[in-house]
Amino acid sequence: MTVFSYLRAMHEGDLNWVLDVEQQAYDFPWSKKGFENSLDQGLNYVFCDAEGNALGYVCVLTVLDEAHILNLCVAPKYQKQGVARMALNSLQSKLKESGFTLLLLEVRVSNQPAISLYESFGFNRDGVRVNYYRCQEWDEVSGELVEAKEDAVLMSRTL
Repeated sequence: MTVFSYLRAMHEGDLNWVLDVEQQAYDFPWSKKGFENSLDQGLNYVFCDAEGNALGYVCVLTVLDEAHILNLCVAPKYQKQGVARMALNSLQSKLKESGFTLLLLEVRVSNQPAISLYESFGFNRDGVRVNYYRCQEWDEVSGELVEAKEDAVLMSRTL
């Protein structure tokens, strides 16, 4: 079992690994440009084990005393091992110590494991953003997967 140990700042040298994980984890991954923009505009961390191996990452946009999680991902081979829970706990502590008072995020309505994780940390469901995410769904007429849209649950919690 892999154990999360610490967060470290994400840097440009991490982008190839981050992009690889992003493409493994999502049907509609962020682009390299998206991560480059995030490096320029926010707080970005890599989740590491005690040996310094990368387990996942998070991109956070900050405005005044608010922090908005834009992308939180655990590499598929480390999922379902508690890495996200430990990393989110560490992230919240770091943000609170830095003076942030509100943490926001959006999550796919279909991602019940993530919603349950966030709720266990005290996040509240604040609303729904209709047709926010790109997704794929089965089209009975054509007999194939087609691009569609999925709602996002808006969530927040005070730190």
